[in-house]
Amino acid sequence: MGDSSWTFLLVGSFAAMGAAMAVGTLAALVQHRRTGTMPGSDEPVELSPARRRTLWLRVGVGTALTVIGLEALRRVGIL
Repeated sequence: MGDSSWTFLLVGSFAAMGAAMAVGTLAALVQHRRTGTMPGSDEPVELSPARRRTLWLRVGVGTALTVIGLEALRRVGIL
């Protein structure tokens, strides 16, 4: 395997992990807003403001990882 294959695997994995983290956390926040429950819980859950900020921070970090990974792949000419 060439250098571009390894770059794609490593950097692409971080970008994919960031996208999964952002989308999954955002889906959990949407579910909480619609039903009042969080994934894995059948009973309504009250989110503290600190917990809500933490979840939104995860969405931001995941989005940033995705954008940085995609930009790195674009700069080396893989995408």
